Amino acid sequence: SSDLKELPLSASGLPVAGTAPREAMLFPMTDGQFQLVYNTLSFSLASMMATTLFLWMRVPAIAAKYQSALIISGLVTFIAAYHYMRIFNSWTEAYKYTLDSPDPQLTGVPFNDAYR
Repeated sequence: SSDLKELPLSASGLPVAGTAPREAMLFPMTDGQFQLVYNTLSFSLASMMATTLFLWMRVPAIAAKYQSALIISGLVTFIAAYHYMRIFNSWTEAYKYTLDSPDPQLTGVPFNDAYR
């Protein structure tokens, strides 16, 4: 994006905080970079959902004094899975694939904007 080249850059080459428009907070990337983030988020989400199910399904088999701990632990992983689902959806909306390029293109939709 030409917007990124016109912004004041820090020593690390990234836009100086507070100077970039919201759309410029995402960076062009290769297909491999996009897929790495996509797969990491997907695996994390699946792991948290599976952990939630496992914890809640084991409650009847655990001694009564530990059941509340299992329920609360499952609730924590459920909440984490919900947040990762929102992050994952935000990631997939921030980039799109076109027939013009093998790499994903920026859509202009800010990534993870709900958490800023």
